[in-house]
Amino acid sequence: MKKNIVFLILIFSLFISEFAYSAVYKMIRVGRFQSRVYDLGDQGKLAGNNKFWYYYFDGFKRAGVFNAGMQMGTRDWTDEYGTKWPVKISGAAAGGADETVNTMPVKDENGITIHKYMRYNPPSIIVDGVILNEPFPLDGDEVNPDKIPGTADVMVESWIRTSMGVTIHQRVFGWSQTNHDDYLIYDWTFINTGNIDIDDEKELPNQTIKDFYFWRDNIFQAPGAPGKRVWYSAYGEYPSDTLRLVYAYSARGRTQKYDTFGLPYGNGYLSKPHYQGQSTLYADKSVSDHSDDPSQPQMTGFDTPELHWLKFPAEQNTPEQHALLYQTMRLGFNPFDGQPYMENTYPGTHHTVRMDEQGAKFVKDLPWWVWRATSAVAFGPYTLAPGDSIRIVWADVEGSISPEKAWEIGKAWKKGTCKPPAVCSWNDGQPDDNLPPIYQAHPDLYAKDSKSTAFNNWAKDCWVATGKDSLFRNSRNALWNVQKNYNIPIPPPPPSIEVKSLSDRVLITWGDESKAALDFAGYRVYRSVGSPYYEVKNGTFRGKFNRIFECGLGTDHPEVVQSYDDVTAERGKAYYYYVTAFDDGTQNDPGVNGKRKSLESGKYLNLTTRPAHLTRAPGNSLSDIRVVPNPFNVDAAKLQYPGEKDKIMFLELPPICTIRIYSESGDLVKTLEHTNGSGDEPWGVLSQEQSVTETGQVIVSGIYIAYIETPDGESTFVKFAVIR
Repeated sequence: MKKNIVFLILIFSLFISEFAYSAVYKMIRVGRFQSRVYDLGDQGKLAGNNKFWYYYFDGFKRAGVFNAGMQMGTRDWTDEYGTKWPVKISGAAAGGADETVNTMPVKDENGITIHKYMRYNPPSIIVDGVILNEPFPLDGDEVNPDKIPGTADVMVESWIRTSMGVTIHQRVFGWSQTNHDDYLIYDWTFINTGNIDIDDEKELPNQTIKDFYFWRDNIFQAPGAPGKRVWYSAYGEYPSDTLRLVYAYSARGRTQKYDTFGLPYGNGYLSKPHYQGQSTLYADKSVSDHSDDPSQPQMTGFDTPELHWLKFPAEQNTPEQHALLYQTMRLGFNPFDGQPYMENTYPGTHHTVRMDEQGAKFVKDLPWWVWRATSAVAFGPYTLAPGDSIRIVWADVEGSISPEKAWEIGKAWKKGTCKPPAVCSWNDGQPDDNLPPIYQAHPDLYAKDSKSTAFNNWAKDCWVATGKDSLFRNSRNALWNVQKNYNIPIPPPPPSIEVKSLSDRVLITWGDESKAALDFAGYRVYRSVGSPYYEVKNGTFRGKFNRIFECGLGTDHPEVVQSYDDVTAERGKAYYYYVTAFDDGTQNDPGVNGKRKSLESGKYLNLTTRPAHLTRAPGNSLSDIRVVPNPFNVDAAKLQYPGEKDKIMFLELPPICTIRIYSESGDLVKTLEHTNGSGDEPWGVLSQEQSVTETGQVIVSGIYIAYIETPDGESTFVKFAVIR
């Protein structure tokens, strides 16, 4: 009975928490790393899982992080009624948040709680008359570079009051520039305002916040799927370290029969070779010393996120659980579950031995493991007198071998011919490699198995492990960015783009917005066949863009133009494009590598995600109309249109007509209005609309009849078959 009551109380508390939650977010979509930013700083479960997306995964369809929590702790805190609290906790936990009494976004005079500032007007993107760019501006959006410190493409900003009386000023920055598009920077200032609720009265104007800590935990999920198998590690605990980050990478499961590091698909393609992490970039030494404290975060640790006091917001925990969380902020997980400390770290800091160095061969062998793991960092202690503030800056960052390299390495591994990168060697079975501690301690993880040989597995794993190098490089780039006060060199603004499908070519035209840059030098046009994003379908690697044209300074076409005819396009293929602007580099400061160079606007700013095709001229006779493929067989993928699943085309049509598709029993299935003047019309427009009925149902096997009628009353019937 007691267990049932506890369960009902927990369910009720979760309901209340969700009922109180209505956070608003803005998207940052300018680079290869994209994310939601919430007005109350929440990135937990109630905000919706999977808030970070990386370019590697099917066009940002799969996420890189499950969720994250942020909490603050202090001691000897007195509320507005004079009640003394030994420990006070506020924040948005990984499992929930409450924006009514715990973390409260502040509205401006127009009722807006979060703002997005853009450096430039987002470019328009049009393909065959369809607008693809997101609506802009929405409430809280504006083009206002004066609001953005430094040179970021975008900044999202909000103010958050907390029940502790500490107000958070949140700013999140994103860049589209190469070398700086694999991370987002979170710049948070914590101010002791004494305001514990949403009105402007300061309830605690004279309270000093003692021994203040800021905690953040990340549940990195995607690298380890299936089964949430993820190894966590860290760097920066020692005074000799040059970065500070916690990170994750994929782990092999105990029951898996072959080496799954990088999670190769059946065709060999490495589906998840990436590393991801949180990199600390700056933390004040104190309220009076605004220089970076390299010993922060003073605590790092790893444990299961299923601990109630860690997972759920403060109002759902007991005073004893508050004290436990605060103890962990100060001392790590050692006093809680005995995890050992690292030695010879910064004096006064507490760092749990890295998860992948705790001696377990598989993540589920760890004594504290429940369901999944999380990494945690804590900054502090700080003393905040009324009006005092401290600033903490970090980056969410990703790193990986490229999809092209993952396809190359995966194919070689599948064939048994993989060779390691140059940094690794294998001499008489004795490897000198870059593999993570687990693989070095347990070489049987890449031993000969049902899929491959030991050397072949090891070589593949060495390539996957180079993703750590990318993660560290991107973290260093983010650190350099902060050290430059966000004033890094940037390329010209991107041009708007319009793509038109014609019978003999695909026409790409673009705007002249980029010419506003003082050192503007020209344009480049890129094209991909079959997909706008990296993917492997039916044994074919798609999504790789190749440069097909450039004009301007230093090119074979020195005259700057605003259009290009893609006459090399082939009938029956889907094409995707983007256009960049580049500068001559004369106005650019040296970049992260110390060299001054030309820069190019970002790929994802005007990428077309709707296909363009060569169209046919209108047919001469209704008797010429054809349906392709006919029959349509869902299992015959190689006979379908590349990159466009379930697509059926009507060819040799008159320039304008109506197509009504009926089942064999006479039921109307779909009506298509053909109005573009060409001889082609697809069944459906976007990929998710191919071969569906008016109500969105996928069509079933059978015989279908298309009735085609022109405006002047001519008509004909065409039969075709569908096999599913």
